[in-house]
Amino acid sequence: MSVQVDPKVEENLKKIKHRLLVFSGKGGVGKSTVAANLALSFTQKNLTVGLLDVDIHGPNLAKILGVEDKRLDVSPEGITPVKVNGNLKLVSMAFLLEDPNLPVIWRGPMKMKAIQQFLGDVNWGELDWLIIDSPPGTGDEPLSVAQLIPATGALIVTTPQEISLLDSRKAVTFARRLNLKIVGIVENMSGLICPHCGQKINLFK
Repeated sequence: MSVQVDPKVEENLKKIKHRLLVFSGKGGVGKSTVAANLALSFTQKNLTVGLLDVDIHGPNLAKILGVEDKRLDVSPEGITPVKVNGNLKLVSMAFLLEDPNLPVIWRGPMKMKAIQQFLGDVNWGELDWLIIDSPPGTGDEPLSVAQLIPATGALIVTTPQEISLLDSRKAVTFARRLNLKIVGIVENMSGLICPHCGQKINLFK
């Protein structure tokens, strides 16, 4: 299955060296947390990073990064991302919501139009990395996101539970069928180290 890229999106992303799609087979595995930590770790290496939250129904990156009170600057020239720090820029649906407690009740075409606008109209400037926090699952919405974004790689996030691993296998197949290069699989919540005895506890397995 070939990935169809919008020419406007492709043109806008030309100044970005690498584009990483972070996704998961199911929700609740810490995908957004992994995306945020990865972005912050890149900035510590003096890399310029853009973080794009396209999880329309659950945009959590603004809250995770402590910038939920900020707003995007939207003008005829385009959309200016929110600066998290000197090297990290963020665009999220959360910045457009007047009330964070209200759900986004949109059908597929409207969601895809919003994502296309984020990709085609945001003035990222020159970036070393654009990290895209995708919606969970392998259905229509993640499929459309993967087709819209010319990603150079995909990172899959999972947890140790068997049901999560089952969905992660589907995510691997999903990526392969879309010709997305899988650069890694992160097993989040893999366990904890007891602060008293030092023993590893597989709490989530």
